[in-house]
Amino acid sequence: MTQQVPLTAPDGLHAMTAEAPALSDRSMKRRRTAMLLMLAFIYSLNYLDRQIVVILQEPIKRDFGLADWELGLLTGGAFGLFYTAMGIPIAHVIDRGVNRVRLIAAFTATWSMMTALCGLTRSFAQFFGARMGVGLAEAGFAPAAHSLISDLYPPRERSAAAGLFAIGVPVGVMAGLSIGGIVAQATDWRTALLMAGVPGVLMAILFPLVAREPARGGTEDAASLAATDEDRPATFLHGLRILARRRAFVHVIAGSAAIAFAQSGIAAWLPSFLIRNHGMNLAQVGVSLGLLTGICGAIGTWAGGWQGTRLSRSGLHMALWVPIAGVLLCGPLYIASLMMADAQSALLMLIPAIFLGALWTAPSIALTQSLAPVAMRARASAVYIVAANLIGVSMGPLVAGVLSDWFAQLRGGNAALGLRDAMMSITVLFVLGAWHWSLAARILKREAIATSA
Repeated sequence: MTQQVPLTAPDGLHAMTAEAPALSDRSMKRRRTAMLLMLAFIYSLNYLDRQIVVILQEPIKRDFGLADWELGLLTGGAFGLFYTAMGIPIAHVIDRGVNRVRLIAAFTATWSMMTALCGLTRSFAQFFGARMGVGLAEAGFAPAAHSLISDLYPPRERSAAAGLFAIGVPVGVMAGLSIGGIVAQATDWRTALLMAGVPGVLMAILFPLVAREPARGGTEDAASLAATDEDRPATFLHGLRILARRRAFVHVIAGSAAIAFAQSGIAAWLPSFLIRNHGMNLAQVGVSLGLLTGICGAIGTWAGGWQGTRLSRSGLHMALWVPIAGVLLCGPLYIASLMMADAQSALLMLIPAIFLGALWTAPSIALTQSLAPVAMRARASAVYIVAANLIGVSMGPLVAGVLSDWFAQLRGGNAALGLRDAMMSITVLFVLGAWHWSLAARILKREAIATSA
């Protein structure tokens, strides 16, 4: 016996039906769970390849004779600027109906090979070019994955699904720091980069064998799809104007960018801080920071998604208040960690800071998808990623590096104290991010009250 099942239409925006073997709800849920877990694993490889350079920057600095601002350009600008340059154009193509499963596989293979290529470079310019390639290849993954997850899970389950997907970030950072530090300590930084590229190539082959492209908007109700028909952009710029008119969306994006700036700037320089200020070696720093980031970050990300799913039943605005509190608390905790006299105390203070700083990730992803029309979800994700990466990933490490060089001069050439002062100064961005998110929560609350009246 057969039943009608939804398939993606040629334009990728509406579902059509076709005869197919009957699938039970249980088997369909198993497939979507498998796809979500694979997406989370690919996301972890995304961050492994992106962040492994962080643990390797001290030996890279020695080999290439770099200043801190140049290191910040490698870890941030070389990746982030080109990552953001392609994010929105690729998302525009995704929203036009391209097969997201195949696209994710192609991007994964490409960024993995570019990461391995970084290990073969012989100059700053070559390394910069290879990192640019990593950024270009990774630009389309998150918009495609966010759009895919939204078509696999209905709104009431979306925050929890986004939370599980986002766990790939701390897991990837943990793997990058731990494996990169251990391998580089035992061999060299080039070998670490070569090894980092292998898993992604294997996943690029496996993912299309398991995953299937779902119908666009298949998890939405009729009212949401009708609203999407009204909001479908005639042009690319028209689509951006539609998103800009949604004030809560704009404040979520602005707050996320500010928080990403602070977190990226601190995370990029924590290994160097522990090496310079506390005399730790690459393996010690990699394992210590890797485990802290992976475990505390994963728990915080999951908790953020869990609370977002539960509290958003009373209104989307309710999902924001716990992350706001976490962001406001993690800034002072980072400062306290940087002021500790020994490495053990510094690492202990990072435990609550990393946990609280991870609470905002899943709600921010879920909100940007829920506030965007179905036909614009990849672009909404790309706008979110562009803001977070152009301002955060690109500028955070670079600005921290520039400030580090400046503060070091004020400190009589003390690079260790200069770096500490630079990292402490950018924690003010946590407050700015929390302020924008509080504005978004108030707007969403007023809209919920107006709708129910």
